Amino acid sequence: MTGIGSNDQQVNYRPFVDSRELLERPDRLREHMGDSGYLFVSGLVPPEALREVYDDISAVVRAVSWADEENRPIGSPPMEGDAAYWDAYDPVQCLESFHALAHRPEIVGVIKALVQEEVLVHPRNIARIVSPQSQGRTTPPHQDNIYIQGTPDTYSVWMPLMDCPIELGGLCVLEGSHRHGVLPVYKAAGPGGLAADTEGLEQAWRASGFRTGDALFFHSRAVHAAFHNQTADTFRLSIDYRYQGVSEPIIADGLLPHFGRLDWERIYEGWENEGLKYYWKKWPLQVETERVSYHDKAEERG
Repeated sequence: MTGIGSNDQQVNYRPFVDSRELLERPDRLREHMGDSGYLFVSGLVPPEALREVYDDISAVVRAVSWADEENRPIGSPPMEGDAAYWDAYDPVQCLESFHALAHRPEIVGVIKALVQEEVLVHPRNIARIVSPQSQGRTTPPHQDNIYIQGTPDTYSVWMPLMDCPIELGGLCVLEGSHRHGVLPVYKAAGPGGLAADTEGLEQAWRASGFRTGDALFFHSRAVHAAFHNQTADTFRLSIDYRYQGVSEPIIADGLLPHFGRLDWERIYEGWENEGLKYYWKKWPLQVETERVSYHDKAEERG
């Protein structure tokens, strides 16, 4: 039993079922995703590809004096939501390696097996820099669909950029929760500011430690949360990427940079791969402009 989310909810969990052996069986991959709402694939991406992004983000963290030369935290580094967090996060959003990783063929191939058409890689990519002793600021149980909107059949991919045992703050998924539609929400601390009300759901939580290169895929309506980073001196660096079929609708701001602080021209400065720039414009996408505000629907809880 261990704590997740901002309210330190205590959960028992069972390990993820590894779907690596199903990579050559797209029908079985779709069946597992349909039943469970997630796919855990061990060793999907070569560790050296992740190491490049880890090194680039670590260099930013050191440049803003959050960490020493051994990547150990200095003092109490800011967490997501703090004003000083942008000192590192804005430069991270400009990293070509960080955005390029979302296009890895190993990842896109799994998504293509799920959506059975051309894959749209969302350009709104998310990096997480989670400081040690993160209790009270950890991502609470939630559904990505309330933030992503557009088609519900969007799939998130979460990967740590390093070996990530449970105590470093990995991810857990409430198995089968995607089959219950969009759940009621309430206000909570931590990234996103909202938590899904899972009361009455009898599904089991799934979680495992990650090795570098392991990937977790989950449906946008699958409830998931982060464990606290309980270590004394290690940042948890991880990425969140989103994908869907090109024929499905996408919300307009899903084509903008994460948090919207920088525009694409600023982010693209100095990039070498022209193919990574504005790649989504080659498709006649169904772009929706109306967004539902779930923060307006969220209740307060003590």
